[in-house]
Amino acid sequence: MLEGEVSKSRAEPESRAEDSIAPPIAVCVSCGLTSCAGCAGAVRPASAVAWEDTSQVWWRRLWRTALTSSLEPQRFFGQLPRGNVSEALAFALCAEVFALGSLALLGAFGLWCIAPGLVHELLASSAACRTLLLTWVAFVLCMLALHALWGACLDWGAQGLRGHPAPRGRSGKNGVRFGLYACGWDLLTSPIGMLAALLTRGPRLGWAPVGAAARAPGLAQRAYLERCLGVDRAAQRRARRCAVVVLSGGMLLVVLIFVVALVSLASRFGY
Repeated sequence: MLEGEVSKSRAEPESRAEDSIAPPIAVCVSCGLTSCAGCAGAVRPASAVAWEDTSQVWWRRLWRTALTSSLEPQRFFGQLPRGNVSEALAFALCAEVFALGSLALLGAFGLWCIAPGLVHELLASSAACRTLLLTWVAFVLCMLALHALWGACLDWGAQGLRGHPAPRGRSGKNGVRFGLYACGWDLLTSPIGMLAALLTRGPRLGWAPVGAAARAPGLAQRAYLERCLGVDRAAQRRARRCAVVVLSGGMLLVVLIFVVALVSLASRFGY
């Protein structure tokens, strides 16, 4: 009888100790409290697009999105979620600034190797520097407009211009997101993109994203039309035709800007 009372008296403190160290059932991930009323909506769910996941630094999100859109274009653009055009525009702007900026620097270095005197003459002229800067800005804006127009044409062409039903309620907004996120291909195929791929993936695997980015447009366009819009083959043909016609005019405009810039520079220096 005495032995049973002793074991009972030992068990009671142990049970009280276990109750005192028992963890709470739920803890708020933001403030750490078990009862929280203000932090419930503060945690933003992770986005399917790496660029829209603000928990990472911007340059890491930029590179991850460019890689994914190039290496997995069918999955990325076939499952492109709805969202804000402003987020896609910010990504496209960063991608084109780096892509065209690195291309301009490479061209300037090549020109310096061929004609260093001309480069010094251009840099000494403030008017020439302004013309070159404005030309670069115009190219960036034109590339953004062409990409956005391409995506919008896919939506417009898929729904048709003469009474065809809109694909799953789409109106062109998600198409613009498609075109702007496609700017990741320009980043990967640019000098800085190639250099980054070689440095991060090594010389043996570094060329794979570059080649994938060059092959991505057709795969991404088909995946977007089939999976994201869910249209039939006739609508897909309309969408591709619309994109080709509109973008042909846009490309002519870009070429015209380039020719005007060259003529302006040549006339300033008497060529």
